[in-house]
Amino acid sequence: MISATGLLAAFRARERSPVEELDAVSEAGGAFVTLTLERAREEARAAERAYARGEARPLEGLTLAVKDLYDTAGVETSYGSRVFAGHVPARDAEAVRRARAAGAIVVGKTLTHEFAWGITSVNPHFPPLRNPYDPERVAGGSSGGSAVALATGMAALALGTDTGGSIRIPAAFCGVSGLKPTFGRVSVEGVLPLARTLDHAGPMARTPADVALFYAALTGDSGDPGYARIAVCPDLHLHELTPGIRRVFEAVAAGCPEVRFSGAQEIYPAYAAIQRAEAARVHAEWFASRAAEYGDDVRSRLAAAQDVALGDYIAAAEARERARAEFTRLFTQTDLLLTPIAAVPPERADQPGHTAFRDGVLPYTVPQDMAGLPACAVPVGSDELGLPVGVQVTGPPGSERRVLAAADALFQRASWKMTPSAVR
Repeated sequence: MISATGLLAAFRARERSPVEELDAVSEAGGAFVTLTLERAREEARAAERAYARGEARPLEGLTLAVKDLYDTAGVETSYGSRVFAGHVPARDAEAVRRARAAGAIVVGKTLTHEFAWGITSVNPHFPPLRNPYDPERVAGGSSGGSAVALATGMAALALGTDTGGSIRIPAAFCGVSGLKPTFGRVSVEGVLPLARTLDHAGPMARTPADVALFYAALTGDSGDPGYARIAVCPDLHLHELTPGIRRVFEAVAAGCPEVRFSGAQEIYPAYAAIQRAEAARVHAEWFASRAAEYGDDVRSRLAAAQDVALGDYIAAAEARERARAEFTRLFTQTDLLLTPIAAVPPERADQPGHTAFRDGVLPYTVPQDMAGLPACAVPVGSDELGLPVGVQVTGPPGSERRVLAAADALFQRASWKMTPSAVR
């Protein structure tokens, strides 16, 4: 499957056509909840003319899948819920506007876990989303539709959001890449919040190099990454890795020095308190009047979130500051950190929501959201089930270029070649 950077080269050489790329887009696999192909074809023809004139923009003609948490002008945006069925924004979210200004072509809105509150993308309001490597398993969430669109070749680029791992988890489960930037680095204007102090908007693509291309278009950041030391931190491995995931991680991490982290065990409980309290505030008005329209999963979480006390929120905020201080100290000893994304494979789609599954994933992904650190998911191998295994590279605030360069080096070394069964 050709990368976004490869597509741009083929477009410039007139070996491939932006219009032809739209033929791959469909509703198969449940990735999209809304397609915008009529407008996309007009924009693709305009992209072909831009290449003919030698006036192509950085993302000219690349197909873009947009998570249905981002507002899109004139296109239904339900945020994954019946509560907002029929809602059509008047303006694009800022990240969508920037992507379009760089030449990307929106082909549709992708499935999200309802209101982005979940790590499976099992959404009762829409047809099931299938993991492209095993349709009996979840694709990960909450940006699951975006990851599936990439893995199955239906989009070259995608937008996701990450509050507790929602870019990195589905990227790992679907064998693609995605960047959770530094907090605030990519605008969340026009993105429905889940928890305002934890929410991140970010780019997803098939490879780290493609993610870097997209990130530069969204932010203008194309600086020199510089040399990077990378370390591992067993203190942050709070759940035992399955044998297949451990094998892949240890092979990738071979030769990396170890650094220490104090208090890792308090991050996930603190995160849960902050997320619940902030989500309850975001949904206060809607939940009070329309609770019956929520799916059982998110409705039960919001009901429980009503009981977060001020003292619990303050204690969690204090734990977050301790975690930030620990990361600041850690990054005086190394430039980057290499950690797993999940200790367990994706769970079965017919029995989602197990606490053991969440406990095997979120402790690995929430620390970066709590501290607002950039982290890039990169596929590097497969486990004993034949499922993709991703790792993440994390850096201090503002180190996106260095994080992306290291992720690309890992990707190149791993020579990730797997193709999902959905497109074989």
